[in-house]
Amino acid sequence: MKRPEVLALLALLVALGWSVVVRLPLVANAPVHLDSDLAVDGLTLRDAVDGHWRWHYPGTPYMGTGAVLLSYVPAKVWGASPSTLVAGGTFAYALLIAGVFATAWAVHGPGVAGCSLVPLAFASTGTIWLTGRITGGHMLAAAWSAGAWALLAWFVARGGRGRAFLLGLWCGLGLWHDSMFLMTLVGLIVAGLFAAVACRGSGTWRSALVCGLLLSAGLAIGSAPRPIGRWIEPHDAYNEQFAWSLDPALLKEHTRILGLDCLPRLVAGHRLPGLEADPDPAFLGGGAPVRRAGGRRQIDAVDVVTTFLGLVLFLVAFATLAAKVVRAGTIAGRTVALGLLTTSAAILTAFVVNRNIFNADNYRYLVLLLIPWALGFGLALDSLARKSTGGLAAALGIAIAFGLAFTLDASAWYRRLGWIDERGTVVRRTVDDPAHRWLDEHPAVADFTAGYWDAYRLAFLSRRPLRGVPHPIYPNRFPEWSRDLPGGRPTTLVVRSTPEDQRLLQQALGEGGRVLLRERGTTIATWPIRPR
Repeated sequence: MKRPEVLALLALLVALGWSVVVRLPLVANAPVHLDSDLAVDGLTLRDAVDGHWRWHYPGTPYMGTGAVLLSYVPAKVWGASPSTLVAGGTFAYALLIAGVFATAWAVHGPGVAGCSLVPLAFASTGTIWLTGRITGGHMLAAAWSAGAWALLAWFVARGGRGRAFLLGLWCGLGLWHDSMFLMTLVGLIVAGLFAAVACRGSGTWRSALVCGLLLSAGLAIGSAPRPIGRWIEPHDAYNEQFAWSLDPALLKEHTRILGLDCLPRLVAGHRLPGLEADPDPAFLGGGAPVRRAGGRRQIDAVDVVTTFLGLVLFLVAFATLAAKVVRAGTIAGRTVALGLLTTSAAILTAFVVNRNIFNADNYRYLVLLLIPWALGFGLALDSLARKSTGGLAAALGIAIAFGLAFTLDASAWYRRLGWIDERGTVVRRTVDDPAHRWLDEHPAVADFTAGYWDAYRLAFLSRRPLRGVPHPIYPNRFPEWSRDLPGGRPTTLVVRSTPEDQRLLQQALGEGGRVLLRERGTTIATWPIRPR
Protein backbone atom coordinates (compact mmCIF):
# COMPACT_ATOMS: atom_id res chain seq x y z
CA MET A 1 0.00 0.00 0.00
CA LYS A 2 1.38 3.41 -0.99
CA ARG A 3 2.07 6.18 1.49
CA PRO A 4 -0.84 8.48 0.39
CA GLU A 5 -3.24 5.59 0.82
CA VAL A 6 -1.93 4.77 4.29
CA LEU A 7 -2.17 8.42 5.34
CA ALA A 8 -5.72 8.65 4.01
CA LEU A 9 -6.81 5.55 5.93
CA LEU A 10 -5.19 6.87 9.12
CA ALA A 11 -7.03 10.17 8.60
CA LEU A 12 -10.28 8.22 8.26
CA LEU A 13 -9.69 6.45 11.58
CA VAL A 14 -8.89 9.76 13.29
CA ALA A 15 -11.98 11.41 11.81
CA LEU A 16 -14.22 8.57 12.94
CA GLY A 17 -12.74 8.58 16.44
CA TRP A 18 -12.98 12.35 16.81
CA SER A 19 -16.59 12.38 15.57
CA VAL A 20 -17.50 9.93 18.33
CA VAL A 21 -15.68 11.93 21.02
CA VAL A 22 -17.34 15.19 19.97
CA ARG A 23 -20.79 13.63 20.31
CA LEU A 24 -20.33 12.13 23.78
CA PRO A 25 -22.01 15.11 25.53
CA LEU A 26 -24.94 14.85 23.11
CA VAL A 27 -25.39 11.16 23.88
CA ALA A 28 -24.88 11.53 27.64
CA ASN A 29 -27.50 14.29 27.84
CA ALA A 30 -30.06 12.65 25.58
CA PRO A 31 -32.77 12.65 28.30
CA VAL A 32 -32.47 16.44 28.52
CA HIS A 33 -32.83 17.19 24.82
CA LEU A 34 -35.38 14.45 24.17
CA ASP A 35 -38.56 15.73 22.54
CA SER A 36 -41.65 13.81 21.47
CA ASP A 37 -40.53 13.29 17.86
CA LEU A 38 -37.31 11.69 19.10
CA ALA A 39 -39.27 9.81 21.77
CA VAL A 40 -41.37 8.12 19.06
CA ASP A 41 -38.10 6.81 17.64
CA GLY A 42 -37.24 5.55 21.11
CA LEU A 43 -40.61 3.89 21.62
CA THR A 44 -40.19 2.15 18.26
CA LEU A 45 -36.73 1.02 19.35
CA ARG A 46 -38.15 -0.27 22.64
CA ASP A 47 -40.75 -2.27 20.71
CA ALA A 48 -38.03 -3.74 18.51
CA VAL A 49 -35.91 -4.77 21.49
CA ASP A 50 -39.02 -6.45 22.91
CA GLY A 51 -39.51 -8.36 19.65
CA HIS A 52 -42.13 -6.18 17.93
CA TRP A 53 -40.69 -4.95 14.63
CA ARG A 54 -42.56 -2.41 12.55
CA TRP A 55 -42.40 -1.82 8.80
CA HIS A 56 -42.12 1.93 9.34
CA TYR A 57 -42.13 4.44 12.18
CA PRO A 58 -45.59 4.95 13.70
CA GLY A 59 -47.72 7.46 11.82
CA THR A 60 -45.05 8.08 9.16
CA PRO A 61 -45.28 5.41 6.43
CA TYR A 62 -42.63 7.27 4.42
CA MET A 63 -39.97 6.50 7.09
CA GLY A 64 -38.84 2.85 7.23
CA THR A 65 -37.48 1.39 10.44
CA GLY A 66 -33.98 0.74 9.14
CA ALA A 67 -32.73 3.43 11.51
CA VAL A 68 -33.77 1.21 14.44
CA LEU A 69 -30.75 -0.98 13.67
CA LEU A 70 -28.42 1.95 14.40
CA SER A 71 -29.38 1.86 18.08
CA TYR A 72 -30.43 -1.76 18.40
CA VAL A 73 -27.22 -3.30 19.75
CA PRO A 74 -26.63 -0.79 22.59
CA ALA A 75 -30.36 -0.87 23.41
CA LYS A 76 -30.29 -4.66 23.55
CA VAL A 77 -27.28 -4.57 25.89
CA TRP A 78 -28.17 -1.62 28.13
CA GLY A 79 -31.88 -1.19 27.48
CA ALA A 80 -33.80 1.22 25.27
CA SER A 81 -33.08 4.62 26.81
CA PRO A 82 -32.60 8.12 25.40
CA SER A 83 -28.83 7.68 25.46
CA THR A 84 -28.74 4.31 23.70
CA LEU A 85 -31.20 5.72 21.17
CA VAL A 86 -29.12 8.81 20.41
CA ALA A 87 -25.96 6.72 20.16
CA GLY A 88 -27.43 5.43 16.91
CA GLY A 89 -27.14 8.90 15.40
CA THR A 90 -23.39 8.88 16.01
CA PHE A 91 -23.20 5.51 14.26
CA ALA A 92 -25.16 6.93 11.29
CA TYR A 93 -22.72 9.83 11.08
CA ALA A 94 -19.78 7.43 11.09
CA LEU A 95 -21.40 5.66 8.14
CA LEU A 96 -21.78 9.01 6.38
CA ILE A 97 -18.08 9.76 6.86
CA ALA A 98 -17.12 6.34 5.54
CA GLY A 99 -19.46 6.68 2.54
CA VAL A 100 -18.14 10.11 1.52
CA PHE A 101 -14.57 8.88 1.99
CA ALA A 102 -15.25 5.83 -0.21
CA THR A 103 -16.88 7.98 -2.92
CA ALA A 104 -14.03 10.49 -2.94
CA TRP A 105 -11.42 7.73 -3.11
CA ALA A 106 -13.27 5.91 -5.91
CA VAL A 107 -13.48 8.94 -8.20
CA HIS A 108 -10.52 11.14 -7.20
CA GLY A 109 -8.06 9.07 -5.17
CA PRO A 110 -6.85 8.96 -1.55
CA GLY A 111 -5.69 12.59 -1.44
CA VAL A 112 -9.15 14.02 -2.06
CA ALA A 113 -10.67 11.36 0.20
CA GLY A 114 -8.44 12.44 3.09
CA CYS A 115 -9.13 16.14 2.55
CA SER A 116 -12.90 15.54 2.36
CA LEU A 117 -12.82 14.40 5.98
CA VAL A 118 -12.11 17.90 7.34
CA PRO A 119 -15.64 19.41 7.20
CA LEU A 120 -17.14 16.11 8.37
CA ALA A 121 -14.83 15.49 11.32
CA PHE A 122 -15.03 19.15 12.39
CA ALA A 123 -18.73 19.54 11.78
CA SER A 124 -20.88 22.52 12.66
CA THR A 125 -23.00 22.48 15.78
CA GLY A 126 -26.00 22.32 13.47
CA THR A 127 -24.73 19.06 12.01
CA ILE A 128 -23.83 17.73 15.45
CA TRP A 129 -27.38 18.45 16.61
CA LEU A 130 -28.85 16.53 13.66
CA THR A 131 -26.97 13.40 14.69
CA GLY A 132 -28.99 13.46 17.90
CA ARG A 133 -32.35 13.32 16.05
CA ILE A 134 -32.60 9.77 14.71
CA THR A 135 -35.31 10.14 12.07
CA GLY A 136 -35.64 13.91 12.39
CA GLY A 137 -31.99 14.41 11.48
CA HIS A 138 -32.25 12.20 8.37
CA MET A 139 -28.67 11.13 8.95
CA LEU A 140 -29.26 7.56 7.78
CA ALA A 141 -30.62 8.97 4.49
CA ALA A 142 -27.39 10.96 4.12
CA ALA A 143 -25.22 7.96 4.95
CA TRP A 144 -27.19 5.73 2.57
CA SER A 145 -26.91 8.37 -0.14
CA ALA A 146 -23.13 8.55 0.31
CA GLY A 147 -23.02 4.78 -0.13
CA ALA A 148 -25.11 5.07 -3.30
CA TRP A 149 -22.65 7.53 -4.84
CA ALA A 150 -19.77 5.19 -4.03
CA LEU A 151 -21.64 2.28 -5.67
CA LEU A 152 -22.41 4.41 -8.72
CA ALA A 153 -18.74 5.33 -9.09
CA TRP A 154 -17.81 1.67 -8.76
CA PHE A 155 -20.38 0.67 -11.38
CA VAL A 156 -19.37 3.40 -13.86
CA ALA A 157 -15.70 2.52 -13.54
CA ARG A 158 -16.05 -1.27 -13.76
CA GLY A 159 -19.53 -2.07 -15.07
CA GLY A 160 -21.01 -5.49 -14.43
CA ARG A 161 -24.50 -6.87 -14.10
CA GLY A 162 -24.06 -7.79 -10.45
CA ARG A 163 -23.00 -4.22 -9.61
CA ALA A 164 -26.03 -2.87 -11.47
CA PHE A 165 -28.37 -5.05 -9.44
CA LEU A 166 -26.59 -4.13 -6.20
CA LEU A 167 -26.91 -0.41 -6.95
CA GLY A 168 -30.62 -0.81 -7.67
CA LEU A 169 -31.18 -2.83 -4.51
CA TRP A 170 -29.30 -0.22 -2.46
CA CYS A 171 -31.39 2.60 -3.91
CA GLY A 172 -34.61 0.71 -3.28
CA LEU A 173 -33.72 0.23 0.37
CA GLY A 174 -32.84 3.93 0.52
CA LEU A 175 -36.36 4.83 -0.59
CA TRP A 176 -37.75 2.58 2.13
CA HIS A 177 -35.50 4.09 4.79
CA ASP A 178 -36.44 7.69 4.07
CA SER A 179 -38.40 9.50 1.37
CA MET A 180 -35.62 12.08 1.30
CA PHE A 181 -33.56 9.52 -0.62
CA LEU A 182 -35.75 10.42 -3.60
CA MET A 183 -33.59 13.56 -3.98
CA THR A 184 -30.53 11.34 -4.29
CA LEU A 185 -32.33 9.10 -6.76
CA VAL A 186 -33.03 12.10 -8.99
CA GLY A 187 -29.32 12.86 -9.12
CA LEU A 188 -28.41 9.22 -9.66
CA ILE A 189 -30.76 8.97 -12.66
CA VAL A 190 -29.29 12.08 -14.29
CA ALA A 191 -25.77 10.86 -13.55
CA GLY A 192 -26.56 7.38 -14.88
CA LEU A 193 -27.90 8.77 -18.16
CA PHE A 194 -24.81 10.95 -18.52
CA ALA A 195 -22.54 7.98 -17.88
CA ALA A 196 -24.46 5.83 -20.37
CA VAL A 197 -23.96 8.43 -23.11
CA ALA A 198 -20.31 9.01 -22.17
CA CYS A 199 -19.55 5.27 -22.18
CA ARG A 200 -21.61 4.37 -25.25
CA GLY A 201 -18.53 3.21 -27.17
CA SER A 202 -17.31 0.80 -24.48
CA GLY A 203 -20.12 -1.76 -24.65
CA THR A 204 -23.20 -2.92 -26.51
CA TRP A 205 -26.69 -1.55 -26.20
CA ARG A 206 -27.83 -5.05 -25.29
CA SER A 207 -25.47 -5.12 -22.32
CA ALA A 208 -26.67 -1.67 -21.26
CA LEU A 209 -30.29 -2.79 -21.51
CA VAL A 210 -29.63 -5.86 -19.36
CA CYS A 211 -27.87 -3.74 -16.73
CA GLY A 212 -30.79 -1.31 -16.78
CA LEU A 213 -33.29 -4.10 -16.25
CA LEU A 214 -31.24 -5.59 -13.40
CA LEU A 215 -30.93 -2.17 -11.78
CA SER A 216 -34.70 -1.68 -12.05
CA ALA A 217 -35.32 -5.14 -10.59
CA GLY A 218 -33.03 -4.39 -7.66
CA LEU A 219 -34.82 -1.08 -7.11
CA ALA A 220 -38.21 -2.77 -7.04
CA ILE A 221 -37.06 -5.47 -4.62
CA GLY A 222 -35.28 -3.03 -2.32
CA SER A 223 -38.22 -0.65 -2.10
CA ALA A 224 -40.82 -3.41 -1.64
CA PRO A 225 -41.00 -2.97 2.18
CA ARG A 226 -42.37 0.53 1.64
CA PRO A 227 -45.68 -0.37 -0.09
CA ILE A 228 -45.98 -3.57 1.96
CA GLY A 229 -45.60 -1.59 5.20
CA ARG A 230 -48.08 1.04 4.07
CA TRP A 231 -50.60 -1.68 3.26
CA ILE A 232 -50.17 -3.40 6.63
CA GLU A 233 -49.90 -0.20 8.72
CA PRO A 234 -51.60 2.56 6.65
CA HIS A 235 -51.98 5.13 9.42
CA ASP A 236 -50.46 8.50 8.38
CA ALA A 237 -50.44 11.15 11.09
CA TYR A 238 -49.10 13.84 8.72
CA ASN A 239 -51.18 13.67 5.57
CA GLU A 240 -49.77 16.85 4.02
CA GLN A 241 -46.11 16.46 4.92
CA PHE A 242 -45.02 16.90 1.29
CA ALA A 243 -47.57 19.50 0.17
CA TRP A 244 -46.14 22.26 -2.00
CA SER A 245 -47.05 25.78 -3.08
CA LEU A 246 -45.91 28.29 -5.71
CA ASP A 247 -47.37 31.30 -3.93
CA PRO A 248 -44.85 34.15 -4.53
CA ALA A 249 -44.98 35.43 -0.97
CA LEU A 250 -44.37 31.92 0.37
CA LEU A 251 -41.49 31.32 -2.04
CA LYS A 252 -39.88 34.60 -0.98
CA GLU A 253 -40.18 33.74 2.72
CA HIS A 254 -38.84 30.23 2.22
CA THR A 255 -35.90 31.60 0.24
CA ARG A 256 -35.14 33.94 3.13
CA ILE A 257 -35.31 31.08 5.63
CA LEU A 258 -33.05 29.00 3.39
CA GLY A 259 -30.40 31.67 2.94
CA LEU A 260 -30.35 33.23 6.40
CA ASP A 261 -31.40 30.43 8.73
CA CYS A 262 -31.11 26.92 7.38
CA LEU A 263 -28.03 26.81 5.16
CA PRO A 264 -25.90 28.79 7.64
CA ARG A 265 -27.07 26.59 10.51
CA LEU A 266 -26.21 23.39 8.63
CA VAL A 267 -22.82 24.56 7.34
CA ALA A 268 -21.59 26.88 10.09
CA GLY A 269 -23.91 26.28 13.07
CA HIS A 270 -25.05 29.93 13.22
CA ARG A 271 -28.02 31.78 11.78
CA LEU A 272 -27.66 35.13 10.03
CA PRO A 273 -27.37 37.98 10.69
CA GLY A 274 -27.16 37.64 14.48
CA LEU A 275 -25.00 34.46 14.48
CA GLU A 276 -27.34 32.73 16.95
CA ALA A 277 -26.60 29.07 17.66
CA ASP A 278 -29.55 26.77 18.37
CA PRO A 279 -31.14 25.37 20.47
CA ASP A 280 -31.81 27.70 23.36
CA PRO A 281 -30.74 26.00 26.64
CA ALA A 282 -33.73 27.57 28.41
CA PHE A 283 -36.14 25.37 26.46
CA LEU A 284 -34.44 22.01 26.97
CA GLY A 285 -35.99 19.34 29.17
CA GLY A 286 -39.50 20.76 29.33
CA GLY A 287 -42.86 19.94 27.85
CA ALA A 288 -42.33 21.77 24.59
CA PRO A 289 -40.51 21.27 21.30
CA VAL A 290 -36.83 22.15 21.40
CA ARG A 291 -36.78 25.78 20.36
CA ARG A 292 -34.40 28.15 18.64
CA ALA A 293 -32.40 30.70 20.55
CA GLY A 294 -34.70 33.57 21.44
CA GLY A 295 -32.73 36.69 22.21
CA ARG A 296 -29.51 38.01 20.78
CA ARG A 297 -26.29 37.34 22.60
CA GLN A 298 -22.85 38.84 22.46
CA ILE A 299 -21.00 37.81 19.30
CA ASP A 300 -17.42 36.65 19.80
CA ALA A 301 -14.55 36.10 17.38
CA VAL A 302 -15.10 32.35 17.13
CA ASP A 303 -18.69 32.90 15.95
CA VAL A 304 -17.49 35.21 13.20
CA VAL A 305 -14.55 33.06 12.07
CA THR A 306 -16.59 29.85 12.08
CA THR A 307 -19.43 31.38 10.09
CA PHE A 308 -17.10 33.07 7.61
CA LEU A 309 -14.95 29.99 7.04
CA GLY A 310 -17.91 27.67 6.77
CA LEU A 311 -19.95 29.72 4.29
CA VAL A 312 -17.03 30.85 2.10
CA LEU A 313 -15.56 27.37 1.85
CA PHE A 314 -19.04 25.94 1.20
CA LEU A 315 -19.31 28.18 -1.87
CA VAL A 316 -15.78 27.28 -2.94
CA ALA A 317 -16.59 23.58 -2.54
CA PHE A 318 -19.62 23.79 -4.82
CA ALA A 319 -17.76 25.87 -7.40
CA THR A 320 -14.97 23.29 -7.44
CA LEU A 321 -17.45 20.45 -7.78
CA ALA A 322 -19.17 22.25 -10.67
CA ALA A 323 -15.84 22.63 -12.44
CA LYS A 324 -15.28 18.88 -12.20
CA VAL A 325 -18.35 18.23 -14.36
CA VAL A 326 -16.32 19.35 -17.38
CA ARG A 327 -12.75 18.97 -16.15
CA ALA A 328 -12.64 15.76 -14.10
CA GLY A 329 -10.07 13.26 -15.32
CA THR A 330 -12.47 10.32 -15.41
CA ILE A 331 -16.01 9.67 -16.53
CA ALA A 332 -16.81 8.50 -12.99
CA GLY A 333 -15.58 11.84 -11.60
CA ARG A 334 -17.74 13.88 -13.98
CA THR A 335 -20.70 11.56 -13.42
CA VAL A 336 -20.65 11.84 -9.63
CA ALA A 337 -20.10 15.61 -9.74
CA LEU A 338 -23.06 16.11 -12.09
CA GLY A 339 -25.25 13.81 -10.02
CA LEU A 340 -24.44 15.57 -6.75
CA LEU A 341 -25.11 18.99 -8.24
CA THR A 342 -28.44 17.73 -9.63
CA THR A 343 -29.41 16.35 -6.23
CA SER A 344 -28.40 19.64 -4.59
CA ALA A 345 -30.56 21.62 -7.01
CA ALA A 346 -33.48 19.27 -6.37
CA ILE A 347 -33.08 19.67 -2.60
CA LEU A 348 -32.99 23.46 -2.73
CA THR A 349 -35.98 23.61 -5.07
CA ALA A 350 -38.02 21.20 -2.96
CA PHE A 351 -37.15 23.19 0.16
CA VAL A 352 -38.43 26.46 -1.29
CA VAL A 353 -41.70 25.05 -2.67
CA ASN A 354 -42.50 22.85 0.34
CA ARG A 355 -45.48 24.37 2.14
CA ASN A 356 -44.31 23.06 5.52
CA ILE A 357 -41.23 25.26 5.90
CA PHE A 358 -41.43 27.52 8.93
CA ASN A 359 -38.09 28.25 10.61
CA ALA A 360 -34.46 27.28 11.12
CA ASP A 361 -35.43 23.83 12.42
CA ASN A 362 -36.32 22.86 8.85
CA TYR A 363 -32.61 22.83 7.99
CA ARG A 364 -32.75 19.07 8.52
CA TYR A 365 -34.19 18.81 4.99
CA LEU A 366 -30.84 20.01 3.65
CA VAL A 367 -28.75 17.28 5.26
CA LEU A 368 -27.89 15.63 1.91
CA LEU A 369 -25.87 18.74 1.05
CA LEU A 370 -23.21 17.48 3.46
CA ILE A 371 -22.05 15.05 0.77
CA PRO A 372 -21.22 17.55 -2.03
CA TRP A 373 -19.97 20.00 0.62
CA ALA A 374 -17.39 17.50 1.87
CA LEU A 375 -16.41 16.19 -1.57
CA GLY A 376 -16.05 19.68 -3.04
CA PHE A 377 -14.02 20.77 -0.01
CA GLY A 378 -11.72 17.78 -0.50
CA LEU A 379 -11.27 18.59 -4.18
CA ALA A 380 -10.48 22.24 -3.51
CA LEU A 381 -8.04 21.51 -0.70
CA ASP A 382 -6.27 18.73 -2.59
CA SER A 383 -5.96 20.90 -5.70
CA LEU A 384 -4.45 23.73 -3.66
CA ALA A 385 -2.00 21.38 -1.95
CA ARG A 386 -0.75 20.04 -5.30
CA LYS A 387 0.03 23.44 -6.82
CA SER A 388 3.29 24.17 -4.99
CA THR A 389 4.99 24.12 -1.63
CA GLY A 390 3.18 27.36 -0.82
CA GLY A 391 -0.09 25.79 -1.87
CA LEU A 392 0.55 22.84 0.43
CA ALA A 393 1.24 25.21 3.33
CA ALA A 394 -1.93 27.16 2.55
CA ALA A 395 -4.00 23.98 2.41
CA LEU A 396 -2.64 22.84 5.76
CA GLY A 397 -3.32 26.27 7.21
CA ILE A 398 -6.93 26.23 6.00
CA ALA A 399 -7.51 22.73 7.38
CA ILE A 400 -5.99 23.61 10.76
CA ALA A 401 -7.89 26.91 11.01
CA PHE A 402 -11.13 25.17 10.07
CA GLY A 403 -10.64 22.38 12.59
CA LEU A 404 -9.63 24.73 15.39
CA ALA A 405 -12.48 27.21 14.79
CA PHE A 406 -15.18 24.57 14.62
CA THR A 407 -13.81 22.70 17.65
CA LEU A 408 -13.79 25.88 19.72
CA ASP A 409 -17.29 26.73 18.51
CA ALA A 410 -18.61 23.27 19.46
CA SER A 411 -16.94 23.55 22.86
CA ALA A 412 -18.56 26.95 23.51
CA TRP A 413 -21.93 25.58 22.36
CA TYR A 414 -21.70 22.62 24.73
CA ARG A 415 -20.74 24.91 27.61
CA ARG A 416 -23.77 27.13 26.97
CA LEU A 417 -25.94 24.02 27.08
CA GLY A 418 -24.23 22.98 30.32
CA TRP A 419 -23.06 19.66 28.92
CA ILE A 420 -19.32 20.16 29.45
CA ASP A 421 -17.44 22.14 32.06
CA GLU A 422 -14.56 24.58 31.59
CA ARG A 423 -12.08 21.67 31.43
CA GLY A 424 -14.03 19.95 28.66
CA THR A 425 -15.31 17.16 30.91
CA VAL A 426 -18.76 15.81 30.04
CA VAL A 427 -21.47 16.91 32.50
CA ARG A 428 -24.56 14.70 32.63
CA ARG A 429 -27.66 16.80 33.35
CA THR A 430 -30.84 15.34 34.81
CA VAL A 431 -34.43 15.94 33.75
CA ASP A 432 -36.21 18.13 36.29
CA ASP A 433 -39.84 17.87 35.23
CA PRO A 434 -42.68 17.67 37.79
CA ALA A 435 -44.85 15.67 35.36
CA HIS A 436 -42.11 13.09 34.78
CA ARG A 437 -41.49 12.74 38.51
CA TRP A 438 -45.19 12.43 39.37
CA LEU A 439 -45.82 9.75 36.75
CA ASP A 440 -42.85 7.74 38.00
CA GLU A 441 -44.20 8.01 41.55
CA HIS A 442 -47.65 6.73 40.54
CA PRO A 443 -47.21 3.34 38.82
CA ALA A 444 -50.96 2.72 38.94
CA VAL A 445 -51.36 5.32 36.19
CA ALA A 446 -50.99 3.34 32.95
CA ASP A 447 -51.90 6.09 30.51
CA PHE A 448 -52.39 9.84 30.36
CA THR A 449 -53.40 12.52 27.89
CA ALA A 450 -51.31 15.61 27.17
CA GLY A 451 -50.09 17.88 24.42
CA TYR A 452 -48.04 16.25 21.67
CA TRP A 453 -44.73 17.52 23.02
CA ASP A 454 -45.44 15.87 26.38
CA ALA A 455 -47.25 12.68 25.43
CA TYR A 456 -44.50 10.60 23.84
CA ARG A 457 -41.60 12.26 25.60
CA LEU A 458 -42.95 11.41 29.06
CA ALA A 459 -43.92 7.91 27.91
CA PHE A 460 -40.39 7.12 26.74
CA LEU A 461 -38.69 8.76 29.71
CA SER A 462 -40.65 6.50 32.05
CA ARG A 463 -38.93 3.32 33.18
CA ARG A 464 -42.16 1.35 32.93
CA PRO A 465 -44.85 0.72 30.31
CA LEU A 466 -46.70 4.02 30.04
CA ARG A 467 -48.89 5.29 27.22
CA GLY A 468 -49.19 8.97 26.40
CA VAL A 469 -52.09 10.04 24.20
CA PRO A 470 -51.92 13.49 22.58
CA HIS A 471 -54.99 15.72 22.47
CA PRO A 472 -57.12 15.38 19.30
CA ILE A 473 -55.72 18.58 17.78
CA TYR A 474 -52.28 16.94 17.51
CA PRO A 475 -50.92 14.09 15.35
CA ASN A 476 -51.59 10.71 16.95
CA ARG A 477 -48.61 8.44 16.28
CA PHE A 478 -49.95 5.45 18.27
CA PRO A 479 -53.74 5.37 17.74
CA GLU A 480 -53.87 1.83 19.12
CA TRP A 481 -52.96 3.16 22.57
CA SER A 482 -56.34 4.86 22.99
CA ARG A 483 -58.54 2.80 20.70
CA ASP A 484 -59.91 0.53 23.44
CA LEU A 485 -60.05 3.09 26.27
CA PRO A 486 -63.51 4.07 27.57
CA GLY A 487 -64.39 7.34 25.89
CA GLY A 488 -61.34 7.02 23.63
CA ARG A 489 -58.99 8.80 26.02
CA PRO A 490 -57.21 8.39 29.38
CA THR A 491 -58.62 9.93 32.54
CA THR A 492 -55.33 11.48 33.72
CA LEU A 493 -54.55 14.88 32.24
CA VAL A 494 -51.08 16.51 32.10
CA VAL A 495 -51.34 20.27 31.62
CA ARG A 496 -48.75 22.97 30.93
CA SER A 497 -49.23 26.73 30.87
CA THR A 498 -50.23 26.96 27.19
CA PRO A 499 -53.68 28.39 26.37
CA GLU A 500 -54.76 25.09 24.77
CA ASP A 501 -53.80 23.07 27.84
CA GLN A 502 -55.45 25.54 30.19
CA ARG A 503 -58.72 25.34 28.27
CA LEU A 504 -58.68 21.55 28.56
CA LEU A 505 -57.93 21.81 32.28
CA GLN A 506 -60.96 24.04 32.81
CA GLN A 507 -63.07 21.58 30.84
CA ALA A 508 -61.80 18.66 32.93
CA LEU A 509 -62.51 20.48 36.19
CA GLY A 510 -65.94 21.49 34.93
CA GLU A 511 -66.72 17.83 34.27
CA GLY A 512 -65.86 16.77 37.82
CA GLY A 513 -62.09 16.45 37.63
CA ARG A 514 -59.76 17.31 40.48
CA VAL A 515 -56.21 18.61 40.65
CA LEU A 516 -53.58 16.09 41.72
CA LEU A 517 -50.48 18.26 41.32
CA ARG A 518 -49.63 21.92 40.77
CA GLU A 519 -45.96 22.77 40.46
CA ARG A 520 -43.95 25.22 38.34
CA GLY A 521 -46.45 25.67 35.54
CA THR A 522 -47.39 21.98 35.47
CA THR A 523 -50.77 20.66 36.54
CA ILE A 524 -51.92 17.05 36.70
CA ALA A 525 -55.63 16.44 37.07
CA THR A 526 -58.24 13.75 36.70
CA TRP A 527 -60.63 14.02 33.74
CA PRO A 528 -63.66 11.77 34.25
CA ILE A 529 -65.39 10.15 31.29
CA ARG A 530 -68.97 11.30 31.00
CA PRO A 531 -71.47 8.41 30.92
CA ARG A 532 -73.45 8.16 27.70
